[in-house]
Amino acid sequence: MMIDTKFFGEIEIDENKILTFEKGIPGLEEYKKYAVIDVENSKLLCLQSIEEKNIALLVIFPWDYVEDYEIELSDEEIQELELNTHEDVIVYNVITVRENKITANLLAPIVVNVKNNKAKQIILNDKKYSIRQEIKC
Repeated sequence: MMIDTKFFGEIEIDENKILTFEKGIPGLEEYKKYAVIDVENSKLLCLQSIEEKNIALLVIFPWDYVEDYEIELSDEEIQELELNTHEDVIVYNVITVRENKITANLLAPIVVNVKNNKAKQIILNDKKYSIRQEIKC
């Protein structure tokens, strides 16, 4: 499937790898389908809406930057994503790039069930994490 992207122009993606956010991402609720695109020569990924080319979020795997990062999902979140085992889970964190620093939203990870491609951004109750945790890329 060909999609138009914000950063990469028109590219082909595998339809079987499209992530579905049943309720959208907070603040972007109307967009429910996303592709994860590798950013060449980096640990960054791009979460690109396939419904709106201008909606693209840079994401990371949190453990590449915060070794002791932990999340706990509620029973409701586990049911909503239809998770059976922790091996079914991939976690991403949205990053923001500013002039002189890069920050990651560690307080609201994106959790993906790799078996069914259901995804959800969850809000953690853990006060040790920030929505603007500075990281080094």
